[in-house]
Amino acid sequence: MGSCLSAVDDVVNDFIDQQSRYYQESKNAKSYAAKKNDNNTDTSSSHLSVVLKSDLSPIYPSLPKSAKKYHCRNVYDGDTLTLDDDSRVRLIGVDTPELKEKQPFAIEAKEYTKKYCHGRDIWLSFDSGDSTTNKDHYGRLLGFIWVDLEGDARKSKNCTQWLCVNEGLVAAGLANVYSPSGSKKVNNYDKLLGLQTLAREHKCGQWKSYKEQKVIVTPSGGAFHKCEDTNNVASDCKHLSRSKNLKLVDSSECYDKGMHPCRHCMS
Repeated sequence: MGSCLSAVDDVVNDFIDQQSRYYQESKNAKSYAAKKNDNNTDTSSSHLSVVLKSDLSPIYPSLPKSAKKYHCRNVYDGDTLTLDDDSRVRLIGVDTPELKEKQPFAIEAKEYTKKYCHGRDIWLSFDSGDSTTNKDHYGRLLGFIWVDLEGDARKSKNCTQWLCVNEGLVAAGLANVYSPSGSKKVNNYDKLLGLQTLAREHKCGQWKSYKEQKVIVTPSGGAFHKCEDTNNVASDCKHLSRSKNLKLVDSSECYDKGMHPCRHCMS
């Protein structure tokens, strides 16, 4: 039992070290890890410690039973990669900044996914069903990506730790929670929202410069839009040209509900 716990501690320490580049507040994470059992330690100072010790941790002790092994040939961006058989995979439930549009933290999001997936064995699971029923209109597989944090050298200890890359991206502040429609939410939707809220509160990644603002929403839309005039609830967004019953709300309220910024007016 002792060796197993030691291995888990090593994984957590390694994870903190590996992720510290994405968490500005974690520059002292190594020293924190050495003192993590000290009751006087201020855990609120480390976003990583809060996430890893909570029910929201993106690290799991085992894989989903349905997960299947593949090999990643290339990482296109933060939420898209290519397998050896030329199949493209779109990480479900999340949306990373766009490289083509040169959005902030698009490169960091790609580097995160590349670090864990490029040229490595990965495991793919689906929200429901199998690969034949989980594709978008581009023909990409929609799934969760899992990677072994410990590697082959530690598998004999039976303490393998698995990172869900989808959740890891959100935890690192490098992806927004994304649902294509209000009726199609992934099974870990609430957990993703919790991770996103923590990342925003601790100003991780793209949330570092986040400022609360008033935005416009429609009664049934999944996106929120830039407000040009708070007095008249006006917006120049083309997607609102025919919309009625517009409402002005705080942007944080939208994120907490799983809404995403309009790619036309909020990019």
